[in-house]
Amino acid sequence: MSPRYFLTIIFLAIFVSNLTGCASTKPARKNLPVAKNPREKVLNLTRKKDTPTLSSKAYAHYSTGMIYDNEGKTSEAIEEYKAAIQLDPNAAPLYYRLGASLIKSGQLDSAIMALEKAKDVDKKDTKSRFLLALIYTSQKKFNEATKEYEEILKSEPDDLATLTSLADLYMVGQDMERAIKIYESLAIEKKDSPVIHFNLGIVYARAGRVDEAIKALEKAVELKPDYLEACLGLAVLFEIQNKKDQALLYYKKSLELDPSNIRVYHQLGQLYFEMNEKEEAVKQYEKAISIDPEDVNAYIQLSYIYIAMKNMDQAIAILKKALVLEKRQADVYLAIAFCYSGKGDKIQAIEGYKKSIEIDPFNPKAHFYLGAVLEEIGQKEESILRLKRSIELDPEDPEVLNYLGYIYADEEKNLDEAERLIKKALKLSPDNGAYIDSLGWVYFKKGMFEKARLELEKAKEIIGEDPVVYDHLGEAYFKIGSLDKAKEAWAKSVALKEDKKVKEKLDSLLKNPK
Repeated sequence: MSPRYFLTIIFLAIFVSNLTGCASTKPARKNLPVAKNPREKVLNLTRKKDTPTLSSKAYAHYSTGMIYDNEGKTSEAIEEYKAAIQLDPNAAPLYYRLGASLIKSGQLDSAIMALEKAKDVDKKDTKSRFLLALIYTSQKKFNEATKEYEEILKSEPDDLATLTSLADLYMVGQDMERAIKIYESLAIEKKDSPVIHFNLGIVYARAGRVDEAIKALEKAVELKPDYLEACLGLAVLFEIQNKKDQALLYYKKSLELDPSNIRVYHQLGQLYFEMNEKEEAVKQYEKAISIDPEDVNAYIQLSYIYIAMKNMDQAIAILKKALVLEKRQADVYLAIAFCYSGKGDKIQAIEGYKKSIEIDPFNPKAHFYLGAVLEEIGQKEESILRLKRSIELDPEDPEVLNYLGYIYADEEKNLDEAERLIKKALKLSPDNGAYIDSLGWVYFKKGMFEKARLELEKAKEIIGEDPVVYDHLGEAYFKIGSLDKAKEAWAKSVALKEDKKVKEKLDSLLKNPK
């Protein structure tokens, strides 16, 4: 499984939430199941009617506090609940109400003290435990929150809100099996609940049980055909399984439910691109732009497709439109420069890379690309400075490490440093044929011809037919006296790409075979 898809599994729930929660889109249906956030849960809990047994004076303060709460006068409500407690210190509902109001006013430590007191007074008080669990969750004290939910379940084992909240906490703690057990039980008990089946699917997905996740989400869609989140989840999971046609089907269904969801158009565009249906990919990003003309990401992604189609002029035109938006300008200039480089216009490319760096001087890729173009036009010293800067900003980029190491090797200078850089690149990307070729070339320049041959042969096996690798192999064979192999390697290099210097070496060997 690729890193991209592995991360998609881990964050599937977040991904689906992002796709459905885009601020610029409309919800697919007003009756979609929506999970309440902790604050909404607190407000709902405090709206439930209590009928506590209190002294008349305490009840008067309690009732006044309730009125203040309903009017949004939280500070006044807190004072009334405190006054009621002074008169009746053994009434758990008073501490519960005080705790709830303290939560609303943001006084969480004081709320915890009040709710703990409510628990002490009434051991069976589950509502106070629920509020405590919400507070602990908001503070990322997941163990404490879990304990409160587990205590609630001892007296109310079928409480749906507690079960789902506890399962969510198990998920946060990566205890997927316990979360799965809860949702599997709920799916049996609440077999007609699309939300339960959806949540079960998400838990399965996060546990890496993709086939089971798909079945659960399909059940959710069967129960509720317009369940947007479930359709999106299925699209993502089918994409993970490389079942692109099924993924396409569910992305399209998602758009039927929410035709203005820009993020889905982005996903479709990427999927079509991976399916090599570039024209369709273009349409998706154009649709995204038509919905939101300021979606700079769509312009950039669209330009990449045109680059892949080798239509650099169209890519540049799209990117110049994006510049007007004054968003992500460093990235836009970077892409423009890349296009000019692809067209062979090195001067415009250099100008674009420099503008990108001017806006964002800490982007290692911009320095790398600029260094590469400068090397191509013969400005070696400035190129090396840019490449070094790129490595300073990102010491773990194997591409830059190899690039600078190869320049040193080709120029026959700093060969020990070249070897160090390329070996580091290979440590980061061990099976990269180009980097193995670079290491072989360093060994050659250091006069280690047999070691060079071994590395270069290994590079050829990985890369296949490549004129540079064959040229390097020819050099190594020549130096160790394998003249027939040198002749064969140089002949293959010239056949793949006409090169005057390689042709001269081959002709010289043919004229003087010994």
